[in-house]
Amino acid sequence: MRLTLSACAAALFAPALLTVLWAAPATAQMGPPKLDQNGDGKVLYAEYRTANVDKTLQTLDADKNGQVSRAEFDKFAGMARTFGGARAEAAMSQWWRSTDVNGDGSMSRSEMETSSKRRFDASDSNRDGVLDKTEVAAMRQRQRAATGN
Repeated sequence: MRLTLSACAAALFAPALLTVLWAAPATAQMGPPKLDQNGDGKVLYAEYRTANVDKTLQTLDADKNGQVSRAEFDKFAGMARTFGGARAEAAMSQWWRSTDVNGDGSMSRSEMETSSKRRFDASDSNRDGVLDKTEVAAMRQRQRAATGN
C-alpha cells in the first residue's frame, strides 16, 4: 500500500500513533514530528504545541473551521486501524475521549491545547517547563507502548 504525502503528514501529528506509522511503508520520509523547532536541544511548550495542536489542525481540519469533527478524525483513525491494529485503534479512541472533554463531537483548538499541555506536563518529569532529550525519549517510549509498536 502506498501512502500519499498528505496521508503521511497527517499520521505524524497524532500523538498516540507516531511509532505505528514510522514502520508503515510510505512514499515520503517518515519520523517523529520535529519538536525542537529551533534546534537548541530543548522543547518548550510553544514548540510542542505547534507540533501537536497547530499541525494537527492544519492536517486534519479539512473544512478549516478551527476544529476537528468526529468525521474528520475518523478518516485519520482509519489509518490507525490499518497500520496499528486494535491497540492503535484503542489509542486513537482514548485520544478522542481525552480531548473532546465537553462531548460535543469535535475537538476544538482549546480542547487540543488543554490536552497537549497535559501531555507536555506529564512528560516534564523534572517540572522545569522544558522537555530535554531524555524526557522526549521517555514520552516516545510511552507512545510506542500505548500503540504496541
